[in-house]
Amino acid sequence: MVDVPETGSTAPATKSADRLGGAMMRYRVMAYIVGTALVILVFVAIPLQYWGHHKIVAEIVAPIHGYLYIVYLVAGADLARRAHWHLGRILFVVCGGFVPFLAFFVERWITRRMTADRAADAAAAAATLEPATLDVADR
Repeated sequence: MVDVPETGSTAPATKSADRLGGAMMRYRVMAYIVGTALVILVFVAIPLQYWGHHKIVAEIVAPIHGYLYIVYLVAGADLARRAHWHLGRILFVVCGGFVPFLAFFVERWITRRMTADRAADAAAAAATLEPATLDVADR
């Protein structure tokens, strides 16, 4: 048998994996930030506003959460575009920004799914990159 070297390059696959990893990291950071801001808003600022009659906390935290939620949506849309998500997964991410504590669960679920998908893609790519062998009798 004679080994035939592979002429294809793995650079584009590696570059797209790096882009997906960067988008994933941006999404994860924003999920934690928005989830924390929402928990502070719902469980600290709103009770202080209605029961403690201190509106200042809600007036500060609510706009901050609103702007951060927009950045979270952009990060989620970027990841969804790069990973070719279906509508259900996108809606799940959108809900994570306005349901308390859901952002943490969605982030963990998305991370596990994306890690599994990337591992499966890497295994498939490794299987196709193995050098082809030709039998001397086949020539």
